[in-house]
Amino acid sequence: MNLNSNTEHTRAESTLRSYPCRFLVAALTGIAVLFAGTAGCRPTPQSPTIIFLDGAGHAGAGRSVRQGMEAAGYRGRFETFTWSSFLGPGADHLLAARSKLKARQLAKRIAKTRQKNPGEAIHLMGLSAGTALIVSALAQLPDEVEVDNVVLFSSSISANHDLSQALRHVRGRLYAVCSEHDGILSALAINADGQPGPPAGLRGFRLPRSVRARPADAAQYRKVVNLPWQGSYAAFGWHGGHVEATGSKLVRAIVAPRVLSSEPYPLDRPLIVTPPPESPAGHTRRPDADDVPIATEARAPDADAEAELERDGPSQRGML
Repeated sequence: MNLNSNTEHTRAESTLRSYPCRFLVAALTGIAVLFAGTAGCRPTPQSPTIIFLDGAGHAGAGRSVRQGMEAAGYRGRFETFTWSSFLGPGADHLLAARSKLKARQLAKRIAKTRQKNPGEAIHLMGLSAGTALIVSALAQLPDEVEVDNVVLFSSSISANHDLSQALRHVRGRLYAVCSEHDGILSALAINADGQPGPPAGLRGFRLPRSVRARPADAAQYRKVVNLPWQGSYAAFGWHGGHVEATGSKLVRAIVAPRVLSSEPYPLDRPLIVTPPPESPAGHTRRPDADDVPIATEARAPDADAEAELERDGPSQRGML
């Protein structure tokens, strides 16, 4: 009787001792299954990359931009580049946004990302004063380094800023999301880049007179597309406000289709439109412009057409 009791006691102890091991094995198996199931959803080292720069005072707009891009089908890395001085919006706008050190750091970040992902897309996005660093960093990139697209939300740099050097490092488009109803930019006394003229976030970029005299540089402005506020955009939560321009619904409907499309977006109207050589009418040329005409500014995208594309859904817009 005692022998049986001891045997049962030994078996019970053995069983109890084995429970932690069984639990550990089960837990590790579950974790392995979990990682296997989610591996396809995580960006790979060769995924496309978005680098986002917030506005002065660290407005926190990156989250809504990311949500909008992912809702539109973006599957890649979304990184933020922190440049704020954390001394307040004023210090960021007047000082940090013009920091040559920060611009060099961003340029190095872009170049390193391109080196790691030579065949994948790199998109730069920024809000307000953050756009000043984007333009400055682009101009500092090595000749062989390019990004795919640039989106400047409510840019607080001058509309007359010379973008030609920066544009040489942009393969696709530079989009300027702008609004005449932007109360912050309307009251702005000094632009983030320190240059005169209205901020680009109000009515978009212009072709500066100094660039018109340089045909090769003027031709770079074919990549610039102003995206002004329109009444129909209120349906996407943008009523013309400064930070509202980065809302997830607007990003999904208006910005993402352009950035994610592998083909030129059909409603894009570049700042510079060059008619075919056989149809020179409608634009003016400088006598020394050789074969590069200086064309007129293009009109804004049609609001009704934008809304129609949005109703049609992602499949009609060349989404990934």
